[in-house]
Amino acid sequence: MSRRTLCVLALTLTVAGCTRPEAVPTTSPTTTGAMATTTTVTTTADPSVDISIEGAPTELIGLLQQVYLAAHTGTLAETDLPDGLARALDDLQPGSGAIEVAGVATIGTVLDTDIAVVTAGDDVVLAAADPTWRIIGMKPARFGLPAFYGPEPKLLFVVGSDARPGEDPLRSRGDSLHIVAMNPSTGQGAIVGIPRDSYVTSPSGVSDKFTHILSRKGVDELLDTARSVTSLPIEGYVLTGFQGFTSMVDSLGGFLLDVPIKMADSASQAYFQPGEQHVDGSGALAFSRDRHLSGADFTRSRDQGLVMLAALAAVRVLGYDRLPDLLETLTANASTDLDAAELLTMAASAYELDLLHTPNVVVDGGYDTVNGASVVRLTDAASATFADVADGILDQP
Repeated sequence: MSRRTLCVLALTLTVAGCTRPEAVPTTSPTTTGAMATTTTVTTTADPSVDISIEGAPTELIGLLQQVYLAAHTGTLAETDLPDGLARALDDLQPGSGAIEVAGVATIGTVLDTDIAVVTAGDDVVLAAADPTWRIIGMKPARFGLPAFYGPEPKLLFVVGSDARPGEDPLRSRGDSLHIVAMNPSTGQGAIVGIPRDSYVTSPSGVSDKFTHILSRKGVDELLDTARSVTSLPIEGYVLTGFQGFTSMVDSLGGFLLDVPIKMADSASQAYFQPGEQHVDGSGALAFSRDRHLSGADFTRSRDQGLVMLAALAAVRVLGYDRLPDLLETLTANASTDLDAAELLTMAASAYELDLLHTPNVVVDGGYDTVNGASVVRLTDAASATFADVADGILDQP
């Protein structure tokens, strides 16, 4: 057995070797797979880096010990971290004295993969076991550094289909089409809505309303069409239908929504007075579906963006340690082409957004008729908005 392996087993993994092992495990439930040993452990290394993480798997504690020691001593060469994070930590000046890292690990299973969120003071560490534990992102606030959750900007295609209970959300119409842009290191981002009746041509040559691409060609073609129409490197999609949407909102206990205008729509059952109010899943769905308003499809797309911002505000109140549970709920009620690690870094990026300064816009378009059907023709201003958000930030108001 190698010296490094012995170090991990002793829970005193250091860059130089094992010194002064002082592991004090507490008993905890034993599970299977990557979560086989879950303990509360305190380790001491030289230079002194004391780590005490409640609920963390043994292997993950070893990784945390390695990363914090390397950052503290300036010996990052032996760590295996995402490039941006590794470069940032490598630029740190070696510290002196002792540092304490005390926190909690929350474990979940998403898409058959174990994930973990470790919070220690203002620090956040994201990890995934695929199949062995690795650190996939970190906000090393104690070192004065921002969040590093992978390449930026992060661009996610969020789709709400009009699938009723019993219908396939992946082959229904795309009712809500939004790009969410995020720069977790700065907290900047944007929500960009695309009118569902936008007349587009898919990569396979289908010309139709954007909403119909989903029902005619499926979600992969819908995503490829979004990439083609916007010229943006969208990372992936998350898609849900009516039932999944209401279930997710209800799992949060609902949220506060600032309704901008009076609504009285029998088609969507949206009956609201203006102002901030608490909505449950059915209320949020009704608000999102009302299109019998001035501005029609454009106004509805804006309102759907307001719902997304309200939902993000609600989950942020719950805290980072709820992320694994929230992602379990998401994947039970929605479809995605992202893997567990990508979902975790995407969700954590949303936590970093300054929601009060996250623009919610709908791209510009004009009404037209094709084969007797009313459509939206996206304008040059829409193309300008897509180009503007390519860096994850909207400079235009």
